[in-house]
Amino acid sequence: MSVFQIIAIAAACFCLCGLFLHFIHIVRLGKPNDLSEKSGDTTKGIVYANTTAMLPQNKESAYLHIPGYAAGMLFHIGTFLCLLIFLLSLFPFFNRWIEVSTLRLIIAAVLAVTCLSGYILLFRRVLSKDLKGLSTPDDFISNALTSTFQLFTILHLVWPTNGVATALYYIACSLLFVYMPFGKLRHAVYYFAARYHLGFFYGWRNVWPKHED
Repeated sequence: MSVFQIIAIAAACFCLCGLFLHFIHIVRLGKPNDLSEKSGDTTKGIVYANTTAMLPQNKESAYLHIPGYAAGMLFHIGTFLCLLIFLLSLFPFFNRWIEVSTLRLIIAAVLAVTCLSGYILLFRRVLSKDLKGLSTPDDFISNALTSTFQLFTILHLVWPTNGVATALYYIACSLLFVYMPFGKLRHAVYYFAARYHLGFFYGWRNVWPKHED
């Protein structure tokens, strides 16, 4: 196990501890407390908030920006895939496998698309006056770190025996993990609570989604 891998593992542990503290904070806030009279089904509302409500036609403005929505979805898929690869990279059998398997090149090709989507979203945020005006430094940093994380995952898959590529990969992992609990990337935890509260509220009041009798 290399020094860079040990640092990345330490950073991942730090990240998990930070995200766990955010989770504890959410739990301490308790369940939603709606003082109005219940008139709907909260379960249906919560299910809807986490499924159909995520489709672009059911969002406030995503249906007007389908290319950006699609790029965002691809970007998230690539991030989840890279996190899985990092987890597997902690096991020797996986590292031996990527040294000989051609499947890694297919995975790298998929990640090239998701990584490109991330950088497109980043440059779009930089170049668009409207988006730039709505953005904070955290938006740029989070996108840049995640896109770079995907980029160096690709390099690690393509050149698994290259010491420089491997070192850069674990450095990118470490930077992402250390930053995650402090920036917008912590929505990995808050997303689920937000969708739960949203679905609970509208399900309780029976105003969204509309249920047929």
